Amino acid sequence: MARVGLVLGAGGIVGQAYHAGVLAALELDLGWDPRTADVIVGSSAGSVTGTALRLGVPARDLAAQAVQAPLTEEGAGVLELLGGGPPDLPPFEPRTVLRGWQLPSPTLLARIARRPWAFRPSVAALTLLPAGHVDITALAEILDGAVGESWPDGLWICTARRRDGKRVTFGRPASPPATLARAVAASCAIPGYFSPVEIGGVEYFDGGVHSPTNADVLRDEHLDVVVVVSPMSVRRGRAVTPDAPMRWSAHNRLEREVRRLEAAGTEVVRFEPGRRSLVAMGLNAMAADRSDRVIQAGFFEAGRHANRPAVAPILAKIATRPNRRALVA
Repeated sequence: MARVGLVLGAGGIVGQAYHAGVLAALELDLGWDPRTADVIVGSSAGSVTGTALRLGVPARDLAAQAVQAPLTEEGAGVLELLGGGPPDLPPFEPRTVLRGWQLPSPTLLARIARRPWAFRPSVAALTLLPAGHVDITALAEILDGAVGESWPDGLWICTARRRDGKRVTFGRPASPPATLARAVAASCAIPGYFSPVEIGGVEYFDGGVHSPTNADVLRDEHLDVVVVVSPMSVRRGRAVTPDAPMRWSAHNRLEREVRRLEAAGTEVVRFEPGRRSLVAMGLNAMAADRSDRVIQAGFFEAGRHANRPAVAPILAKIATRPNRRALVA
């Protein structure tokens, strides 16, 4: 049996909806249950989706919840413990980033001096932002009450260390100890909006700071297939939307991560938004009123992509039944 990794990228509330649409298509069309992945890697929004899967929520229920459709008995109980839909968050206040900027830390300067070729100005700049005004740990208390000190096997949560932007992946062997609730909160702590989350005396924030996907953390896991769902990038790296530069950058970052996985002998299938999904997503990643459109667009785009000649043979290795779309075609 193939060993499978699932990578769920950053992307806010609309990113979670895109996850739900893609994963529901894989579940309904291929019979593949994303909960059975040997390792699930979540960054920011992906940490929320990955946690829900590992706690037992079927992919179809992730989609059903977002559009307020009936849930299965299996998923309803877990989602009730997790507090239902997206949280009601205060608006971003631009004045919060006008003061309180940090000086570069000695750790950041040492990293740059040691590996100047790996210096990424965007990551360094985000470490200097003032702390946000929204305490995300209050939202994490819901998850803490549901799971306590337990940590599901094979769930890796990607964060960035505030003092130097270094990626820290909680849940993998030799990672720093943390509760699942605080790790997820840290992974979702968007710099300048959410306050950094302290774990073991160290401040962490959004895993998307290092990479929107962080797929390359799996390069040493000897997996046969890795499925990547990347809400922040764009298929083929081309978009005509105002956020095209950001999506092009995320796509190129994912390209490099995929090459690292393929060099290790792992086959990779990635799902990135196409034109229809980009229209549904809009420009506000935290919009709570677009989920139904994003799920529908992601579902149909994923179904078409899964039938491409370069993709279908790889997905056949994890499918439990023939793709019904392929049979109709």
